[in-house]
Amino acid sequence: MSSKAKSSKAQAQDKKAAPAKAPLNEPWRSGRSRFGPQLRFGRDKKWHFSSQQPDEVVDKIVREHWGVLVKSAVLPLGALILLIIIALASVTVANPNWPILELIAVVITAGALGWFIWKDFIKWYSHTYIITNQRIFHSSGVFQPTRESKPLDKVKQVGIDLDTFWGFILRYGTVHVYLVGGDFIMKNIPRPKKVKEKIDAIRESIEASKPKAAPPPRPDRPEVATIIDGLAKAKEPPKLENADEQAEKQYMLRHPNGRLGPRRTFGGILRIPCNVRYTSGEYTVKYIQRSRYVLYRQITIPILLLLGTLVLAVYAPSTSASFTSSHLTQWWIGAGLFAILLLLIIGALYINYADDVYILSNKRIIDIHRRFIFLEESHELEYKNIKDIKVEIPNVVQHLFDIGDVSIGVAGSPAPPIKFKTIDHPSFIHEKILEIKNHGTKAEEVKKENDLKKELHTWFGNVITNLVVTTPVIKGAPNLENRDLIDAMEEASEQGFQVTVVGEEPSKPGMPPGRVIRQNPPPDTVIQPGGKIQVVLSRKASTSELMDYY
Repeated sequence: MSSKAKSSKAQAQDKKAAPAKAPLNEPWRSGRSRFGPQLRFGRDKKWHFSSQQPDEVVDKIVREHWGVLVKSAVLPLGALILLIIIALASVTVANPNWPILELIAVVITAGALGWFIWKDFIKWYSHTYIITNQRIFHSSGVFQPTRESKPLDKVKQVGIDLDTFWGFILRYGTVHVYLVGGDFIMKNIPRPKKVKEKIDAIRESIEASKPKAAPPPRPDRPEVATIIDGLAKAKEPPKLENADEQAEKQYMLRHPNGRLGPRRTFGGILRIPCNVRYTSGEYTVKYIQRSRYVLYRQITIPILLLLGTLVLAVYAPSTSASFTSSHLTQWWIGAGLFAILLLLIIGALYINYADDVYILSNKRIIDIHRRFIFLEESHELEYKNIKDIKVEIPNVVQHLFDIGDVSIGVAGSPAPPIKFKTIDHPSFIHEKILEIKNHGTKAEEVKKENDLKKELHTWFGNVITNLVVTTPVIKGAPNLENRDLIDAMEEASEQGFQVTVVGEEPSKPGMPPGRVIRQNPPPDTVIQPGGKIQVVLSRKASTSELMDYY
């Protein structure tokens, strides 16, 4: 066989034996582009994006609901309808000006459509949330893109909220992801419950795959382990009451497992949820309602007018007044309408009173003031920004019933202070605000102390365990006196000692021969493991030796 043929055969074998090199980033070399240039559907039937990690798999891709484009699409849709109307009119009605009108309508429609695509559609189309098995990747913008990612192993809780009327109708809303060290909000998400379930499932799988933290090593000696555990016992952090536990039962939220926020609702039977969103670890400590003195002061006159109207409506027809006797039907209708109006006024005053709420959370103060159910005004203040707190009681009547105002100044801001107007027990509220303000500092101190104890627990456990293992155990010599030699050797051997016989002496009366008379070192003397214990055994005494004992 020629050398040329051999070399060709060898090259063919080498090519067959050598593994085929996978093309670099194969999923990017094929497939259909979706959601902008950073995301593609590859030959492996999976989604891939530009900053994807080697072991990262795309689980779900989410964009904002198309309902957010409806408002922006009104102008191009109106221009298109106008164009259609002009086109239909030009067919049915003869007029030489129709071509000019059609041209103007086409230009307006094209301009409106182009502006809509440039201004709104592209922005909506590029606004993407990519949920993988490791994180949520947020991408938005085309010419000035922004990228943001949040690790799912840091997620503490996921809440949802259908917070708009159209969102409730079209089933889109907000997904609030509560993270360690901050929160992440996904707005206008279609079917937010499905997205929440997906994130929860991935988070649970990540938690299940994490290796469990090994407990600190414990020394073999129980007494030493007990002492270390006692030193490392964590201190209970200070606790504040949670007002939402009772409010949740009282106000019956439509979505109690949704986003974090005040559980108190507004509008009476309408059960309108509060628009305030809590951050991670935030909860309501206390709801503060204005004093009933305010309600009684506001509704006294309408109630007196209502009672007077009812009395007059019944009493006037019984008299011989010419007007009521001749216009009895009109009198009843007028009195009834006036009574209904007064009832509506009383109801509106009560709802306005009930919906005027001050909220003390463990992180901030929130003043919510609603007018006629739907009109809302709110102010917020973090405890760290409190400059001073003043209690004001404007008159003797309020002083008598312990009613007053609490004014909270804002540090480093010209803004007017937040004022709790006409509330019961203002001095108590003043002390409560100070207690909550100091609670955060105390809780942080306790957390640092517990973390330090945990570290020391691990450190002491390792050190003491190693000392116990490496340091020889020092024991006392067992008491071998009056024991048989075999029994004495077995007991000493169990404790790690050796027995050496150094002599014999005549046994005492009543002691059989072969027993230990004395030992060296004496019983309970501390000796090293493996040490020797010298013993003197008894032997049968002679007649003369026995006489020495008497």
